Amino acid sequence: MNQFFTSASGLDARGVGPRIMLRTAPFLLAAIVSEIWVPSVFEIPLLGSPIAKTTGLVWLFVGIVLFVMSMVQFSRNFPKGNLLQTGMYAFSRNPIYSCWILFILPSLWLMLNNWLFLLSAAVMCVATLILVKEEEVQLLKVFGKQYVEYRKRIGCIVWFIGKTENE
Repeated sequence: MNQFFTSASGLDARGVGPRIMLRTAPFLLAAIVSEIWVPSVFEIPLLGSPIAKTTGLVWLFVGIVLFVMSMVQFSRNFPKGNLLQTGMYAFSRNPIYSCWILFILPSLWLMLNNWLFLLSAAVMCVATLILVKEEEVQLLKVFGKQYVEYRKRIGCIVWFIGKTENE
């Protein structure tokens, strides 16, 4: 079973994703529980409009499409052991996490008018920025200068945030 998660270059596909989700889960669970039991407690009055809900729905659709694209690209290319730098990986070094942070969780905030979903996105962003550094050590060992150049061009969450100027 472990071979399923290992690329030709020896990297583990699971990476730090489970640990990022473990840190995000309590906040996301609180958002879901509060939405079920006490939704009005975490509302922002101006965000209950149909425009906000429609915007959230569109944002969710975009996020799901981008997430699926990221997953398909990753699952098709990771086993080959190549460094992904095109498609969704041309905009973010971690597009799978970015879709949740920038699209899916904020869209739930807009649709449900519960700011705990936005807090979950912020927690996931911080956890990603901290934990992904562990993956990057392995990527530097495997891909060397190619990964150094990629980090200079593309940010951790989006292309302009989290670039590494100097090694």
